[in-house]
Amino acid sequence: MADDRLVISRTPGVFGHLVLVVLFATLTAVMTIAVVSDYQLAVRIVAGVLCAVFIYCGTIEFRNYRTPPPADELIFDPAGIRRIKGGVVAWSARWENIAQVILSLEFREYSPHRTATDEFKLVIRPGAGFDALDAGFAREPDGDLQVADVDLRPRDVERLLPFLVKRVDVAIEDDNTAVRPVPDEPVVETAREEDLDVVDDVVKIHVNGWDKRKLWVFRFVSLMIEVTALVVAAATEGTSVRVGALVVLFVLFAVTMVVEGLEGGTHDKKRKVVLELRPRGFYFRTYGTFVGVWWHEIDAVRWGVDHGSTYLDFLPGSDMFAIRHPQLTELTRSNPYDAESGSLAGGWYRLARPFSVNARREFERSMRRSERVEFRETAASR
Repeated sequence: MADDRLVISRTPGVFGHLVLVVLFATLTAVMTIAVVSDYQLAVRIVAGVLCAVFIYCGTIEFRNYRTPPPADELIFDPAGIRRIKGGVVAWSARWENIAQVILSLEFREYSPHRTATDEFKLVIRPGAGFDALDAGFAREPDGDLQVADVDLRPRDVERLLPFLVKRVDVAIEDDNTAVRPVPDEPVVETAREEDLDVVDDVVKIHVNGWDKRKLWVFRFVSLMIEVTALVVAAATEGTSVRVGALVVLFVLFAVTMVVEGLEGGTHDKKRKVVLELRPRGFYFRTYGTFVGVWWHEIDAVRWGVDHGSTYLDFLPGSDMFAIRHPQLTELTRSNPYDAESGSLAGGWYRLARPFSVNARREFERSMRRSERVEFRETAASR
């Protein structure tokens, strides 16, 4: 980096291709030795085929190494800021057209699997002569422009700050200050009092789980009928009565096994849907997908009914939610399974899996004493 120029690069490196070139060259050399050595003919044929495969793969990786990917950079120079995307200039802004640059620290802890490293967003407060129609921007409610496709790491910010303060007004925002270190959300405490599933201060609700009450009644009644049929079959000497009792016993046993199999299938990791209620927010997990939201970002929740299925809707507290969570835009559809369905009215979002009766009951019980999120009446589709 020169003193008058700073480049923040997100261009993929080519070192990995070079490593693969060396690896394939080594394997090719080994197979070549096997081909020219005094091995059996079958071994030499296989070694020759593998040698050809390794040469082909090595040639591809060498070509990738010699042809670097297009530049993906954010460049700061004496003239202003430039965004290079796909090797071309996506947008540029001159310093005289920028009123202020804001480094906004993003929300953390949306995922327990995410690293604790901070990430910043670059937000530009445009001046009078700034062209806001360029690609790569997300409009904030107050008129600022967010460079949404570049996350700045702490080391990037350390390099960038001394450069920015010489040329433009700079501000740093910490969005995590809106989160209380020790929130007074009683969700976990209430869940323990209601004997719900609480593990390490996390309330876990099986969204697509069967109704536990009805399942318990079915198991109890089935067991009683099976015991009765078994007693009748053992105590009766008549052939027809005994056969009838045994038929009832085996049919009911088969039905019970089918029901248990179907219910157990909802616990399979590829089908199981879990809603985790934590002191700071909730996490909605399905196989391969994840949604996490803070409680302080939500004003209200409700049940939404569409085509006979009941979903959990939540209402963000401000327009900034759509800016901070662009990946959740698909949750604004009224029917999560129909990509062409209309958006929910009033700015509501809908979690993309229907809740069973048991899951709705557990969610309402765990949120019974919550004062930070308002429960509103159920909304049914027309």
